[in-house]
Amino acid sequence: MTEDTSNTTTNTKGSTTKATECGGIYDVTESGIYLRHLPPLPTPKDGQEFLNRFRDGFELNILERPTPNELIFELLHVDVSFANALRRIMIADVPTIAIEHVYMWNNSSIVHDEVLSHRLGLVPIDADPRLFDDLLGDDDDPTDRNTIVFRLEVRCGRNKAEDDKRERVRNSQQNQFAKRDVEEQGVDVEDSTMGRVELDKTAVQSANLHQVGNPTQMAMLQEAIETPGRPYTRHVYTKDLEWVAEGDQVERFPKGIRPVHDDILLAKLRPGQVIELEAHGRRGYGRDHAKYSPVATASYRLMPRVELVKPVYGKKAEELVGLYEPGVFRLEPCGPEDIQEGGQEGGVKAVVHNPYACTMSRNYMRDPILKESVKIMRVPNHFIFSIESVGMLSPGLILVEALKILQAKCRNLVRMLDETLEAEGLRD
Repeated sequence: MTEDTSNTTTNTKGSTTKATECGGIYDVTESGIYLRHLPPLPTPKDGQEFLNRFRDGFELNILERPTPNELIFELLHVDVSFANALRRIMIADVPTIAIEHVYMWNNSSIVHDEVLSHRLGLVPIDADPRLFDDLLGDDDDPTDRNTIVFRLEVRCGRNKAEDDKRERVRNSQQNQFAKRDVEEQGVDVEDSTMGRVELDKTAVQSANLHQVGNPTQMAMLQEAIETPGRPYTRHVYTKDLEWVAEGDQVERFPKGIRPVHDDILLAKLRPGQVIELEAHGRRGYGRDHAKYSPVATASYRLMPRVELVKPVYGKKAEELVGLYEPGVFRLEPCGPEDIQEGGQEGGVKAVVHNPYACTMSRNYMRDPILKESVKIMRVPNHFIFSIESVGMLSPGLILVEALKILQAKCRNLVRMLDETLEAEGLRD
């Protein structure tokens, strides 16, 4: 006896959900994808029943965390409008910090002021936007609560030794100034975050780690800078941006504020060229400019559903597992029941292993036997979400903030409806 699964779907957790809950299912054919309508659930009698049904059926499950900046999760028993609203909020409404204003004091490099300012604006900043306030308008004064300041002062000498000497002198002077300021305030230098000593040590350790971890990249870097027969070239990276603490930002951000990546190339300088500027960063939203968007990609797809309507044995099973949909099927030895249905003793058969890995490839339909044996579908109310963070915020935090913003938008809509009904005298 075979179990009828025509009206059921199996999610990644192994639980079974009736397809009638979503009112249909998408069938994938050679000519396209078509919605097969199924009897939906009864219409809720009131809003409370609708909310109860949504609350009882809604599921959000974390599936994968491939890297620290990637997150894959699933949404079950929701409409596509909910999934798309969540995606758009992640892209456009979750705030981040980015450089907005650049005050150029001196720029004798080949990079124009506008281009350099644009490159600085696209640098992701490692700062928690929840700890900053929004600038209410162009007339709003910048403060330590709504603005962060970076300074960039780089000069290209005649050779690398000259640049290294200048950097040592500069760091020594900065450490002396910091020590003097701290002593005037009556604070121990070793316990103060105002000094540059610890920051310099951290920068050196980071640079050494970078060299050890990427020898090929560092070799290319040296070749670009110190190629014999060419003028000396100094590369300006985001690590050259110096955070200038304002107000009580030192206490609020004891670990400092810095770009997410230290090795983003900003400009190249030849001997005698200088860049001196001050950059102001603020909190903003992706709907105003893409530089504020916390995600590189935020996308979703419908959950695949894969069925073997006919058994597949032998070479056809190996072909299905290895060529058409890798990871979706696996091979298993034939049992006594399989031998009775046409399998060979000691042979193998194909079974569905991981429907999540299905990419909706229809290559198997080129084979007439596999075409009649395999059926793939999509479940309309089951979404697989993928978030790739730029690095300013973790993907989990982006998801949480997006859900909070969606909740606030819903509450605002309910409030506006209530006010409209009261104004028009329609509320009981």
